[in-house]
Amino acid sequence: MVSTNSATPKQLWECINKILHRRPAPSLPTHASIKSLCNSFSSHFKDKISVIQSTFTGHTPHTVHADFPQLNFQLASFEPATTTEVRKIIMSSPSKSCDLDPIPTILLKACLDVLIKPITDIINASLCYGFSLTILNVPMLIQFLRNQLCLKKN
Repeated sequence: MVSTNSATPKQLWECINKILHRRPAPSLPTHASIKSLCNSFSSHFKDKISVIQSTFTGHTPHTVHADFPQLNFQLASFEPATTTEVRKIIMSSPSKSCDLDPIPTILLKACLDVLIKPITDIINASLCYGFSLTILNVPMLIQFLRNQLCLKKN
């Protein structure tokens, strides 16, 4: 890799960044709340669809209803996932990875004995409380874990 890209530093750095899963932090437009951001995206795409529909001859645009009824649904009972269930799902997954994965699947499977309990706890917390950890959506998790390993070794 180094020898083939030595003449083109830009490509060399792109290869290194891809291998290390380095990506710039995703950025969202400024927003007052998640609800206003979602409404902004919804309006944007609804307007785009209306413009596209207006180009079709003889087409009467359908009204898009963005106001969904409020559902007053509660999960009355919840059976938390077990480590056995989570392990079975992970181990049955194909050992493929992409740049969006915070950890390559093959590495996850190799370290599963150590990671199974925290992964199961995160899944159960997400289902119980209806949220997910933002840090899990950021490729910086890899760097964080590396730093923690370095601190433990020293």
